[in-house]
Amino acid sequence: MAPVDTSRSDPRRPERGGGIDQKRSKPKPRYDGDDFCAICDNGGDVTCCDGGCQRSFHLTDENSERSRCRLILGLTKERAEMILAADDKDFICKNCKYKQHQCFACGELESSDLSSEPKVFQCEVDDCGRFYHPECVAKLLYPESELEASLFAVQVAAREKFTCPIHECIVCKGVENKNHRNMQFAVCRRCPTTYHRKCLPSNIPFETKKGPNGYMQRAWDEWEGPDGHVIPRDRILIYCTKHEIIKKLGTPKRNHIIFPDVKKLRVPKRLVDPPNEKALAGKGYGERSSHISRNGGCCSSENIVVVALWVGNRGVLFLIFFFFGAQELEGIVLQTSG
Repeated sequence: MAPVDTSRSDPRRPERGGGIDQKRSKPKPRYDGDDFCAICDNGGDVTCCDGGCQRSFHLTDENSERSRCRLILGLTKERAEMILAADDKDFICKNCKYKQHQCFACGELESSDLSSEPKVFQCEVDDCGRFYHPECVAKLLYPESELEASLFAVQVAAREKFTCPIHECIVCKGVENKNHRNMQFAVCRRCPTTYHRKCLPSNIPFETKKGPNGYMQRAWDEWEGPDGHVIPRDRILIYCTKHEIIKKLGTPKRNHIIFPDVKKLRVPKRLVDPPNEKALAGKGYGERSSHISRNGGCCSSENIVVVALWVGNRGVLFLIFFFFGAQELEGIVLQTSG
């Protein structure tokens, strides 16, 4: 077999020449998503999120574990059944719905809303749904150069596209070739750590060994399909040694996913309504306004109320009234009315 050419331009560095604005770029195409539930890491009947994170989840209640996945998603049984019964099975997780995603490096939940001021940004690879803080991904890609990491973080924060560390081997820095067995990627389910099959360390085994010197399985290169047949995978799934395996679960702790608190994301109601004309006149403000002259005449109280309401919506009505004299307030009326 011919040797595999892993040389190419640095995949991490954003394009030069002004960069690419992620806000204006086309949305990522939809893929079938992960074969395993993002919460419990088990397979079976999973539904892919249509929001762009590329994750899949259990919406069914076949057993208590999968019911727990549905409850963590915040779905009632009736709502889950409606989604599954629909022809298109349109499902969007709360992270994508409210544009709040976790940094895959540090786990912190932050805004990914490109229409405002995002804190985390998504990897440009189409089938990659991982988000990162600019500083976090920069440190991972340039661990030996603080200067390069700083420059890279600035570029990512400026919304230039980037490729995250999932897409290169942590050992040899080579890229993936799914058609070459030894060059298949082994990707951690919990953090941005990736190996080639040939680079996998011995302490990430493909089977469990019992006994005093035993160890837990940490790598899987095949999975059981819905019909019970074993299907080889073109990408190996692993838990790297940074994550302790819970013997009862066969996985690390399942507390790695954070969904946004919907209550905190709601727009708060206005606490104080702006004063109306009658209320102002009752407090004597209407009478005082008659002393404000314009071109030798008298400015009506109605004009003052309009200005007061306009300023009052911004919460500074009384500050302006008491700190500005008649001529200054008249200037504000003239300026805002134009």
